[in-house]
Amino acid sequence: MVLTIHIDNREISLGVYEGGNQQASSSIGTDLCGTSDQYAAAMQGVLAFHGIQTAYLDGAALSSVVPALTHTLKKAAQRLCGKTPLVVEAGIKTGLNLRLDNLGTVGSDFICNAAAALKRFQPPFVLIQLAGATTFTAIDASGALIGRSILPGVESSLEHLCKSSAQLPDVSFDPKAMLLGRGTGDAIRSGILYGTISMLEGMLARYRGVLGEQAKAIVTGGSLAKTVCRCWSEEAVYQSHLLHQGLYLLYLKNQK
Repeated sequence: MVLTIHIDNREISLGVYEGGNQQASSSIGTDLCGTSDQYAAAMQGVLAFHGIQTAYLDGAALSSVVPALTHTLKKAAQRLCGKTPLVVEAGIKTGLNLRLDNLGTVGSDFICNAAAALKRFQPPFVLIQLAGATTFTAIDASGALIGRSILPGVESSLEHLCKSSAQLPDVSFDPKAMLLGRGTGDAIRSGILYGTISMLEGMLARYRGVLGEQAKAIVTGGSLAKTVCRCWSEEAVYQSHLLHQGLYLLYLKNQK
């Protein structure tokens, strides 16, 4: 079995794969002050809750958008599986054609998502990730990653809006928000929901202007991404664990 780990600013998501199939999926909270032992213990407990014994782990693959925690989680993963985990960074085999400047600055989440999406879907397509940030990645008909866009995430935008003004109330994302909000809270919920959908429609149209109208929209992310997909009229393909599938594929590709 292979343990996959992705470190994000809000949570650390975990996956366990065996024979190409996902056996478990879970997460723990991100704590910048956590030690490798604390993280190892937390991951072991969560995996045991899902019936996974770490003694049967053959290896691990790790991606991170929080550099301060990469080494800590690398040590924690090594404690669990007894081997140095694969870290998605410059120098590993990806099999991707990246037509980008400064390849060393390309996030590991982009790499993992693109690797998994190309395994499952025929290009061209637009890969949209709704997480801490909202990102768009263009994959052309040859399978090359030719460009990206990065925008503030839905939740981070909502938090910033509510905290930047003392007169605005704290509200949560509501997939059933009415378009014409009659109160301030409803107005914020309307703006976040329909503003996000309008942004997705507009950006996708622009990307299709480059890739062609046949380019599919593939959306990945957590529960919020799934909710947005349900509210969006576009026939987008939602893939909940695309990043972890990519981690597993990269682990296999880099085995000697």
